[in-house]
Amino acid sequence: MRLRIEKISCALTLFLVLAAVFLGNSPLLAAQTPVEIHYWTDLPEIRIAGEIFEQYERDNPGVKVVLGQSAARDLVSDPQRVLCAIVGGDPPDIILFDRYAVGEWAARGAFTCLDDFVAQDAGLPDGIQKGNYYAPCWEEATYQGKLYGIPKGTDDRALFYNKDMLKKKGLVDEKGEARPPRSWAELHDYAIKLCERDTESGSQKLKVVGFAPNWGNSFLYIYGWQNRAKFMSDDGRTCLLNDPSVVQALKFVKSVYDDQGGAEEVYAFQAGFLGDELDPFLTGKIAMKIDGNWFLKKVAQYKPDMNFGVCAAPMANPDDTKISWMGGWAWVIPKGARHPKEAWALIRKLASVQTAEKLAEIEQRTQFSQGRPFIEELNANRKITETLFSKYLKDNPRADRKLADAMQVFIDLLPYSKYRPVSPVGMLLWNQHNRALENAIFAKPGDGMTPQRALDESTAAVQRELDRVVRPETGMEVRWDQMAGAYLLLVLCGAAGILFWFYTRFKGGLQARAEAKAGWCFASPWIVGFIVFTGGPILCSLIMSFCKYDAMSTSRLVGLRNFNEIGNDDVFWKSVWNTAFMMIGVPMGMAFGLGVAMILNANVRGMNVYRTFFYLPAIVPGVASAMLWMWMFNPSGGVLNSILEQAGITGPNWLQDQSWSKPALILKGLWGAGASMIVWLAGLKEIPQDLYEAAAIDGANVFKRFRHITIPMLTPYIFFNLVMGIIGTFQIFTEAYLMTEGGPVDSTLFYAYNLFNHAFRFMHMGYASALAWVLFAIVFALTMFQLQVSKRWVHYHGE
Repeated sequence: MRLRIEKISCALTLFLVLAAVFLGNSPLLAAQTPVEIHYWTDLPEIRIAGEIFEQYERDNPGVKVVLGQSAARDLVSDPQRVLCAIVGGDPPDIILFDRYAVGEWAARGAFTCLDDFVAQDAGLPDGIQKGNYYAPCWEEATYQGKLYGIPKGTDDRALFYNKDMLKKKGLVDEKGEARPPRSWAELHDYAIKLCERDTESGSQKLKVVGFAPNWGNSFLYIYGWQNRAKFMSDDGRTCLLNDPSVVQALKFVKSVYDDQGGAEEVYAFQAGFLGDELDPFLTGKIAMKIDGNWFLKKVAQYKPDMNFGVCAAPMANPDDTKISWMGGWAWVIPKGARHPKEAWALIRKLASVQTAEKLAEIEQRTQFSQGRPFIEELNANRKITETLFSKYLKDNPRADRKLADAMQVFIDLLPYSKYRPVSPVGMLLWNQHNRALENAIFAKPGDGMTPQRALDESTAAVQRELDRVVRPETGMEVRWDQMAGAYLLLVLCGAAGILFWFYTRFKGGLQARAEAKAGWCFASPWIVGFIVFTGGPILCSLIMSFCKYDAMSTSRLVGLRNFNEIGNDDVFWKSVWNTAFMMIGVPMGMAFGLGVAMILNANVRGMNVYRTFFYLPAIVPGVASAMLWMWMFNPSGGVLNSILEQAGITGPNWLQDQSWSKPALILKGLWGAGASMIVWLAGLKEIPQDLYEAAAIDGANVFKRFRHITIPMLTPYIFFNLVMGIIGTFQIFTEAYLMTEGGPVDSTLFYAYNLFNHAFRFMHMGYASALAWVLFAIVFALTMFQLQVSKRWVHYHGE
């Protein structure tokens, strides 16, 4: 009976397995399984587009849209999730991507060419065709003549000016109406006349800035284009960042800052600016600014009665055709997407006029329900922009004519808008053009940093990377699957060798052998974890440091080229100096932590509460503490400068001053000294009290007891904190990433932040790996030096 039940059970199990295999391959079941289109987009679209996707799924049975967010600070400057998805072979089917970076990622083979899909749409009433889009938007999504993205929304920039402030200064036309500047010369003159200082209190601090060239949404790019500049040659192989027309544009920007008190003072004034209803343009703290069409929403929501105007930003030559610069987003299909045909059908639906109108209606209802006005954004599709503009502003009798006229300016500028160069080094060019701007406008007399020199240095950096990218590599291809197999074989051989030694050469009895087995078993989780999660990546990083590798294209060996380029990289030496400077904070933090620990070592009622109070900053999340200290360092209204002002001291500009930015971060580091305080407290508790009592009987005062007892007995703890402090200093990243972005003038561009930029912003993984190994060598050498020197001054108990 028992045998029969076992046979029946085995037969039933076999039947279920075969049924599962059959059904798994069954066309019937496959037809019932919906095709999932994974779409990574931004949060606003996820919030308002639910109805659109539900309707799409009803119209397309068997298709399900799965929405997701990139979970990144910035898809271009922090694209780690997208990068990992594509490289890992599990990308979404559609990504909403920043349009100016489409070409750079397409050059590395990350996106699917969409030309065939567009060709198939020819003749379809809702098909996607080039002629329906503004030319600059379409061209920005192409690389080497091939289309890699379908433009979605777009934007461009114009000059906002406060009419009342212009009238107050007499900057009017013959009718007495405010007249905006028409050339660079007039813009410069207006900026000086509109600038105001606090003369009543006698502080002479800036009260109103006439025009801040780099505030709002204007960068060196737009001033170069206004002077007929090109930032990249037509063939895309030569960087023209130091072209004479760009140099002249940078000189103009610098002169506007200099004549209003200098960039440092203007930036310090800007540090107190807030957003939304407290935007400086809305509150009258800045008279003119170049900004995007999206700013009209803030005007309509927070100050609808404001007397303002919008016009094309002044050109260097007033007779030149007015231009703007535009940007926006695009739908892309990454390489390796599982359902490209279905993804294209969804993109066609999302790009249609009907969908745009539906989304506008949903957004309008949402805004009205919150008591906010609705202003539709611009679209890369010309018909969508014209349709929505006519419906909600131009032909809407309830619309504000002032806002309609302002939006018309932006629409008229779209066909004449420039876009950032489509290049495989687009992100580096963007960073270097900003770096040149800061280097020039923050330059102090006597340091030799002219606009020409700043642009020359940035041009050289971009050109080096451009030559590296376009240069064909002949080195041996690195197959990472083969490397993984070789590593696995090496691990297995090592394990076999250890087992062979253990069973043939191990000396000891049965008890010793059993204990050894137990020890290896207990250690095995850590050993396996190290081999899989640490040892493998370490070896991979070492190999990458000798390769030209961007994570998405073929990796090839280049020998020592990456290490040779490190020595010629000015930014590398700047990051080393910045990091070395921060070591000043190590002994300061140790002294501060020891002082607090000695105070908290006293036997006083409630001491545990005080210890908790001082330790709390050490466990505050890095992001929260960064935001807190950014507010405290605010030069125009922060806590620190307010306290100094009460004492009659004019506080520095802190994070806006290249001379104070690093000391400011050191000061922030002292706030978190509670972590080392715990170590000091443990050390102080280990010192025998009879030593202090004996010294007191011999007549030693407090300072002598501290010098001859406390310090010698704490030397092991001093050594530990010193080693860990130096290692931690070379890993400083969060402060630069969140608080300063490496500025001003690269003064907080630390080693780890520079490494991050090369790896995840410029996609130069090989060079970043070389930087990581140089960092390892530096830290290892410093640690070995400290270990050697410690034999002379570190005293352990029992020695």
